[in-house]
Amino acid sequence: MVGHINFEDLDVKFGYSCIPDRLYYYSEEENKFRMEVRKWCENNVAPVAEKIDRERNKELAVKTLRKMPYLNMVIPKEAGGMGKGILYRTILGEELTAYSYALASIFGSSSCLFAGPIIEFGTPEQKKKYLSGIADGTKIGAIGITEPQAGSDAIGGMRLKAKRDGDYFILNGEKCFITNGSVADYICLYAITNDQVKPHQGMTAFIFETDTPGFEVIKDYNHMGRRGMPNSYLRFNSCKVPVENVLHEVNAGVDVLLFGLDGERTFTASQYIGLARSAFEVAYRYAHKREQFKRPLYSFEAISFKLSEMYMDIELNRIAVAQIARMLDEGHYCRATVAAVKAKLADVTVRITQDAIQVVGGLGYSEDYPLERYYRDAKIGQISAGTSEIMRYLISREMIRMWGK
Repeated sequence: MVGHINFEDLDVKFGYSCIPDRLYYYSEEENKFRMEVRKWCENNVAPVAEKIDRERNKELAVKTLRKMPYLNMVIPKEAGGMGKGILYRTILGEELTAYSYALASIFGSSSCLFAGPIIEFGTPEQKKKYLSGIADGTKIGAIGITEPQAGSDAIGGMRLKAKRDGDYFILNGEKCFITNGSVADYICLYAITNDQVKPHQGMTAFIFETDTPGFEVIKDYNHMGRRGMPNSYLRFNSCKVPVENVLHEVNAGVDVLLFGLDGERTFTASQYIGLARSAFEVAYRYAHKREQFKRPLYSFEAISFKLSEMYMDIELNRIAVAQIARMLDEGHYCRATVAAVKAKLADVTVRITQDAIQVVGGLGYSEDYPLERYYRDAKIGQISAGTSEIMRYLISREMIRMWGK
């Protein structure tokens, strides 16, 4: 126990091995599903997670994800899928992110954010054509919202134009920070089809096939975290999209866009739990094996209390995410609650990954341990799927809606 401790000597399983596998606030079936996902991740993701991150290896990330037997999770049973709701997505999101945030984000963008709107708004023909490839891993999906001049004001600042020309719409413009953009076969793409009205009244959702002439991947961003997850700058140069690829109705894209935002943010919150718990486990194991002043680190209250705070934040927020997911699956409206847990968990995860490094010390700051990866990954939670500031704005708006001025 004296001197440096190799990461392998910690016997970290990334499966919360220091916490009972059965969580009492999940059903037997839900716990069983969690353990199935965890076992798959141990066998398939754990061996390649570091390589994906260090090499920014999107090819390996996508190749690994294509093997996953849960890509059809959100696809309805009648279409050959598992037909699982938001709660099961949060279980998978936590487990997969505990091993690789990059892989979990690729999954979320393809199997949830792309597939979800088609399941809800797609025609029978669209569902048949575009969901089967997502379900079996032969196709990758993405969602195209953000633009260079439109970050938090995603709708109001949208400039990608789609003009009707006979049986086609002609698309011109750009999208940025698009997860899966450079590897996607399909994009649920949003564009302005009527620029004479406010953007939310003149926006349309399209199912865009990336082999369309005029589509161009400008670059993949080199982010500080979630390395290996393709996140791209895209350009659309007079791209022709058939009228039958309109999703829902022309100029009604805001309905598609707003659909599923609460589910998306609940899924991202589950990812933060997965990331935080892996950092916690490394710090917990290390504190029991590392000695200073002839005592294990864990015997010092400054360390054990810090770890207790980590556990409190992870456990209580997981319970909150599980409850919110159940509420959403039951059809309840709980936007303020979703925004609250998403923003709170994003901040908590940054703090937990930072504290884990503090517990481990110099080795935690090195690439000998995965903590520096977790710390880099954590920051994006305060930015993606709505910044922490936007979440607070949503909460303030919802408070007025609920209680008045």
